[in-house]
Amino acid sequence: MFKKLFLRAVRLFSFCLLAFASCSSADSELSSADDTPTLRYTADRLYDSTVWTEELEFDRLTTKVSSVSGISAKLNLSPLIVAAKNPSDDSKIFPSLPSFGSLDTSLISKSLREMLTSFSETLAKNKDADSFVAKDSLFSLALFYNDFNRIFGDCFELNKVEEPAQNPSESEQNTPDGEASAAELEEKIPEKQYFTSFVFGQPFLDGIFYEVPVKFFSEKATLTLSVFCFENSGVWKIDQIQIADWEIF
Repeated sequence: MFKKLFLRAVRLFSFCLLAFASCSSADSELSSADDTPTLRYTADRLYDSTVWTEELEFDRLTTKVSSVSGISAKLNLSPLIVAAKNPSDDSKIFPSLPSFGSLDTSLISKSLREMLTSFSETLAKNKDADSFVAKDSLFSLALFYNDFNRIFGDCFELNKVEEPAQNPSESEQNTPDGEASAAELEEKIPEKQYFTSFVFGQPFLDGIFYEVPVKFFSEKATLTLSVFCFENSGVWKIDQIQIADWEIF
């Protein structure tokens, strides 16, 4: 089929040149036709000397398609209609946050989500997060705490020294009423909570590691982390924690 198209194109081009030549000056009409090969002869030689590849799926390219399974015969077939028959997963639309990215968490498994949720709640409430980090990577958690205190020290009054609560007298401790007072006093100690909520972003896969963006929110500040996780024997652990962005109001 491509051979025929090429030959037609060459002959059409030859015809155009002949038409142009017919309008040239009288001197060119006196030239001898035997001395110069004709354009048709040149085109045929070029066609014969060209090395053509074998046509692939000739029958499929030349067969007229009148119907496609799953598409109504009442519709006029077009590439757009055929493409719309089987939409790809890329057609899904997920919400996103400015300066954070997509909230598509479809690649986060249930077990990984549970671990990240527990870790984020622990971090937001200023509790010990050592159990979520791999033993060989505890230095990363220490570096994170150092950067966190440097950035949010004034915001969350991290450097403020709180006076210890006054202990009841020994006589009060030895009485039932004294024990109740000590318990009540312990319950009144407020729990520091840096952030009130958090969201996960679309993870990035790098070999065995999942880089999951996590953004924390509070009335005082926001914090965006890149948490690098890996799975070992069915248990998810954190390998590294990086502060990607923050904002203090």
